Amino acid sequence: MKRITALLHAHRMSDIVHALEAAGERRLSVVQARGLLQAASAREQDYSVELGERVTQEIQLDVFCEDERVDAIIALIRQHGRTGQVNAGWIFTSSIDDVLLIDRADVPA
Repeated sequence: MKRITALLHAHRMSDIVHALEAAGERRLSVVQARGLLQAASAREQDYSVELGERVTQEIQLDVFCEDERVDAIIALIRQHGRTGQVNAGWIFTSSIDDVLLIDRADVPA
């Protein structure tokens, strides 16, 4: 099993999530984040007192999938995450050793 993590512009997330759902993906998580991506518009950006500089509203998307689905999922994220900028975000992959259900120790996930 793999974990695909993408850091993306917030305004692209709806299209990406809809495309993933249409492809049958259900194991996903979306978290609001702030980072240093180049803002696509002034509305995406604000000033961080903690960092002492402007930050961009980003989304961290995590998708958990079988190994054979990785390439297709990355292609969907790239297709629907484009902003026209050189740096529209990043995609990372990592291996997952175990998947456990919280409420059912007797049933493998």
